[in-house]
Amino acid sequence: MLNELVNHVWQSTLVAAAIAGIAALLRDDTAHSRYWLWWAASVKFLVPFSLLTALGAAIREAGAPRIELADWPSTLGILAEPMPDATGWGALRTALLAIWAVGFAAVVGNWIVRAMKVRSLLRASLPFAGSLPRGAERLEARTSAALLEPALVGIVRPVLLLPQGIAEHLSPTQLDAVLEHELSHLRRRDNLTAAVHMVVEAAFWFHPLVWWIGARLVEERERACDEAVVRAGHDGRTYAEGILNVCERYVASALKCAAGISGADLKRRVVEIARNRVMSALSIQKKILLGAFALSTLLVPIIFGAAAQDAEPRPVVRIAPIYPDNALAAGREGSVDLEFTIAANGAVRDVVVVSSTAPEFEAPAVAALLRWRFLPTNVTCDGADCRTNESVQPVERPGMRTVITYRVNGPEARPQTD
Repeated sequence: MLNELVNHVWQSTLVAAAIAGIAALLRDDTAHSRYWLWWAASVKFLVPFSLLTALGAAIREAGAPRIELADWPSTLGILAEPMPDATGWGALRTALLAIWAVGFAAVVGNWIVRAMKVRSLLRASLPFAGSLPRGAERLEARTSAALLEPALVGIVRPVLLLPQGIAEHLSPTQLDAVLEHELSHLRRRDNLTAAVHMVVEAAFWFHPLVWWIGARLVEERERACDEAVVRAGHDGRTYAEGILNVCERYVASALKCAAGISGADLKRRVVEIARNRVMSALSIQKKILLGAFALSTLLVPIIFGAAAQDAEPRPVVRIAPIYPDNALAAGREGSVDLEFTIAANGAVRDVVVVSSTAPEFEAPAVAALLRWRFLPTNVTCDGADCRTNESVQPVERPGMRTVITYRVNGPEARPQTD
């Protein structure tokens, strides 16, 4: 489990690094495009490549045409999964799990406290008496006595929460532009996507890259809404003045899933807004680049799983070893490192003990391994190399290794029976 987590975090980090490079290439394009790139980097932390690799293996086992690759899959495997299988790390795993649980509880608890504060403000709020821009007829708007900036609160049924008296500090055109910004958050469903990333931050709180991605998401979503406001026809200078007035008098929302108007590099945003700068849409070349990256991210693990199945065969029948009575009674634990050959029919033979923690575990481990069964490994024949006319032949796999572990409280802890 520990090695799988380390490999998953490493793979997600590589994907995020690639996305950072692509986002740099799109720096002169719309913030909307960069936002979804960073959100994809965030979601990758929730989707391990092992699922796609398993899908590739399942496709091959279902009888799909065999994928022939050179030796590069083994090199790719080392790069993609640098953490080997770890055994005997029970104490370390327990300690790391405890540390993770404390961090997870701290992050989630912090979010809950902030959410309760926003919720209390919403309960104490009053209906907004002013008018909303066109397109917001179904959006509920309320006012709060708190010095909270205009924010869209909620995920399923968002509510526009405005500070009382905001119309006294902003001109009508400034207020319209600020409200258009919040409506852009609503159309983009920014609260929902922000909530997904909050889950990522809670689960992977220990990884600095996750928090850095969160900052990029806030930055790009605010710039994307700025671009939408300017594109809707609002004067850039008037809108920029409205943002500055809001930031001068009100505080930002404490929740990432309660989208407000401040955030990111405010100076840079104001300069771009004042210039009425509207970014161009993606060119066809950049769309092809994004499509190729997305397709390769999905297909490479599937292809690797289909091609690398031979490199790491997995047993379809796995028999637990008999736990020696004396060792079980005394609470002795151990492991046996075994080398063996997988026959052409998937059976196990030629089992050799490489090492063990105690001789008493060796015989039952060998006996159990001899009862294992693997899926036969097939290769494509080349004419004269085949003994028959079949194009695919099962082959033996010598030099295979496995470690059988004895744990008193594990599933293999069963006494010997006659």
